[in-house]
Amino acid sequence: MATEHDTATGAQLDVDLYTREIFHDPYPTLERIRAAGPVVWNGLAGGWMVTGDAEIRKTLSNFKDFTLDGAPPQRLFGREAFIVIDNKPEHDALRNVWAPAFSRGAVQQLRPAILRIIDTMLAEFEERLRSGETVDAYTHFCRDIPAYVIAGMLGIPDSHRPDIVRWSDLMGAAVISPPAADGSLTPEWIAGEQAKAELAAFLIEQMQHRRRHPGDDLISHMVHAEPARTMSDDAIMKNCRQLLFAGNETTAKWLGHIMVVMDRHPDARRAVAADRSLITDANEEVMRFEPVVHRTHRRARGGDARIAGVHIPDGDLVIMLLGAGNRDPRRYERPQEFDIRRPAMGNLGFGFGMHSCLGVSLARVEAEIALSRLLDRIPGYRVAGEVGYQGLGLRGPTPLPVAL
Repeated sequence: MATEHDTATGAQLDVDLYTREIFHDPYPTLERIRAAGPVVWNGLAGGWMVTGDAEIRKTLSNFKDFTLDGAPPQRLFGREAFIVIDNKPEHDALRNVWAPAFSRGAVQQLRPAILRIIDTMLAEFEERLRSGETVDAYTHFCRDIPAYVIAGMLGIPDSHRPDIVRWSDLMGAAVISPPAADGSLTPEWIAGEQAKAELAAFLIEQMQHRRRHPGDDLISHMVHAEPARTMSDDAIMKNCRQLLFAGNETTAKWLGHIMVVMDRHPDARRAVAADRSLITDANEEVMRFEPVVHRTHRRARGGDARIAGVHIPDGDLVIMLLGAGNRDPRRYERPQEFDIRRPAMGNLGFGFGMHSCLGVSLARVEAEIALSRLLDRIPGYRVAGEVGYQGLGLRGPTPLPVAL
């Protein structure tokens, strides 16, 4: 409880992180938290909120004093998934099974396949817009692109790709849904757990098939890799499941943000349309300005954990507000402005340190091709209604009504 914490060393500000207002526009609240101090106890959330870029990076790098063990991401992915493993040798052994497939060079080889998927999605979307419809761009364009790309890399048959989208969306809805006041399981959480179970059963079937019929796909790579010899099927499955979920939910929402931010900054859109060499910087600035993952978590351990001089008691939850870090005035000039010509410097949108995004190169290529093809074929698209935002853990514009 908040009364058990020494607020003489850390400020206290109770903030409900599950309101419609903060989902729609989190930045006024984030600035209010920043003004309260670098480390702020939130009794409603049961954790310490951190807003500064430097403090977030330092905390994410400090596995001695801060752990993912017992933190919310571990409940989502399972202890065996490398995305939540703190032990570096164990983490690296699993991550390195797939790292070559996500290198810049390997991803460049996927460009023709990615272009085909994007053009397929864009064809129907464009046709409906040109017929005069207002279309949800998230559902009918952004959503399926990364899901179909990562499913293809995993060797999942085309017929099952809609299932991948459905399972991922149910899991994502559980992540962003507010907890029940009485501690009971919410309908969103129950549906998300059911989706996790169905996806797990499907992946185990795929793994068993790859053992008998190995191919050049990511599931085959994992089941035949050295680490798998000492792992259970459940542990291997959880590593495959994390890739499917994290590898498509975040990118789909990033694509949605790109469409919205470009619509709201027409000068930037015209500049990018005229000079496609600006696309990479523009997309990175969208990720800084409107990150998908606004919060990530650790738990303090060992008794000596400190952030910005504030002692964090053993076992306490730390909530790192990445959206605030991405607008930290100590790191960025005019942080509240969208500027595609901002000097390049890494932001927190893809994580930081050992647990930074494995698929960042893939996501960047998908976003580059998607924005370029949009500007080729429907440069005059416009956001034609209220955009919805449902959470902070995975924040993206859905629905995203678009018209010509």
